[in-house]
Amino acid sequence: MLQTAAGDERGSAIVEFALIAPVFLLLVLGGLDVCHTMYVRSVLTGQLQKASRDLSLEDAGSAGRQTAINAVVDAAIQQVAPGAQVVITPTSYRDYANVASPEEFSDGNHNGICDHKEAFVDANRNGSWDSDGGASGRGGAKDVVLLTAVVTYDHLPLAAMFANNSKVQLVAKTLLRNQPNDQQAEPASGVCS
Repeated sequence: MLQTAAGDERGSAIVEFALIAPVFLLLVLGGLDVCHTMYVRSVLTGQLQKASRDLSLEDAGSAGRQTAINAVVDAAIQQVAPGAQVVITPTSYRDYANVASPEEFSDGNHNGICDHKEAFVDANRNGSWDSDGGASGRGGAKDVVLLTAVVTYDHLPLAAMFANNSKVQLVAKTLLRNQPNDQQAEPASGVCS
């Protein structure tokens, strides 16, 4: 009786399946979620590059045209990630060298801070020295536009059970110079307080 029980392998497959199935399921669901995220990122990058090219054209100066360009990006993302929140932010700079850089200033006292009536170049024309010289919006002729898109959407339904955060957030950026349809405006100057 003991010998027959030791040689009986019926049911061992069920035990093995019960041990392996959760790990396999986790790998499959995680892999699908990672692939889906890569696909959404690819669509976002491609659409953002196209939007940047469209935004750099002379006819993109109107708010209506910019809204239409943003709507195309949003529609493409909604096809691959329904319910996603898409936020597109254009920031304009005078040239590529000044992207995400502080406004230039004369540091007379060599303390690295624009203060004590030191002169500065007001690249974004807001009347004060800024650590990022970009101006909100598309800018004008020959300006360089940094287009940033932030997409937030839910994980795939089954993969969300295993994720520690229910949302996926993707950020994509692209940089392009506006068409030279006019003369570029010269930056203003100012004095730090």
